[in-house]
Amino acid sequence: MKPMLSTKELIEHMKEKGITFRETSEKEAMDFLENNNYYMKLAAYRANYEKCVEGKRKGMYQNLDFAYLQELSRLDMHLRHLVLEMCLDIEHAIKVRLVDLATKDPQEDGYDIVRRFLAEEGGMRVLEGIRRHKAGEYCKDLIAKYYPYFPIWVFVELISFGDLLYFCYFCEKRYNVKIVNRTLMNTVRDVRNASAHSNCLLNKMTERIDATKQVNSEISNFIGAMPEISKTSRVNNMNCKFTNSFITLLYVYDCLMPVNSRKKRYEELQEFLEGRVVRHKEYFRTNTKIVGVYKFQEKVIKNLLTNT
Repeated sequence: MKPMLSTKELIEHMKEKGITFRETSEKEAMDFLENNNYYMKLAAYRANYEKCVEGKRKGMYQNLDFAYLQELSRLDMHLRHLVLEMCLDIEHAIKVRLVDLATKDPQEDGYDIVRRFLAEEGGMRVLEGIRRHKAGEYCKDLIAKYYPYFPIWVFVELISFGDLLYFCYFCEKRYNVKIVNRTLMNTVRDVRNASAHSNCLLNKMTERIDATKQVNSEISNFIGAMPEISKTSRVNNMNCKFTNSFITLLYVYDCLMPVNSRKKRYEELQEFLEGRVVRHKEYFRTNTKIVGVYKFQEKVIKNLLTNT
C-alpha cells in the first residue's frame, strides 16, 4: 500500500524519478497540483517518456520536465472536449437515422418497434435505467407521460449511449439495413466514455494494441486511401491504441455525418493541431514518440479536409 504524500513530498518524489523543474518552478508546480490537477492524473503522462537503462540515472526519466506533463494534461483536456462533441454528433445522427427508418415504415406506429425491443432479453434493465431518471429535471416530464410505453422518438432521448447502440443493432435486423459497425461503435463508445469521465487520452500515445488483434479492415482502407500516408506509417501508427481509437472515431464520423458537419469539425481539429498543440512545441521536439503521433494525425486531418 502506497502512502499518501503531501504536495511537497510529491515534488521530491518526482525529482527522485528524474523529473526536472526548469520550465516550471517547484513553487509553480505545487500551486498547479493543489489547484489545477492532481498528481496521479498528471503523472500518467510520464508513460510517453523513456527511462535511462544504465548509468547513475538508471530508472530515471530522460528529458522530462514538469512543464511537459502540465502541457500534455492541458492538451488532453482540449482534445477530450473536441472528441466528446464529435461523439455527441454521432449519437444524434444515429437517433435521426433510427427515427427516419421507423417513420418510413408503413407498418410501424412508432411504438411497436420499442415494445418489441423491450420484450427482448435485457428490456427490463433498459426500462429500469429510464425509471431511475424520472426525478431528473430534463427527462421527468417525458418519462411521466409515456412510461413504460414509449414511441421511438421519445425512447431514443431517454436511453444511454450503450442502450442506443443495442437498439440500433435491433433496428438493423428489423429493417435489414446497415447503420453502424458494431466493433467500431464499441471503440467510439469507449472513447466517448473516457472523454465524458475526464479520463486521460494522451497518457500512452504509442502503447501497442494486443498482438492477437488486427486493425479493422475498414479503418485500414480508410487510411490506405490517403496518398500522403505511406504503408509503413499507416501500419506503425494504426497499431497504437490511441491512434487506432482516434482514427476509428474519425472514420465513423466521416461515414455518419453530413458534409457541412464534417468540414466544421475537421477545421476545428486542424486549428487545434496547428494552433494550441504547437504552442509549446519546443517541449516535445526531442520526443520522437509524441512528434510521430502528431505528424500522423496532422496528415490525416489535412487529407480529410481536402476531400470534404
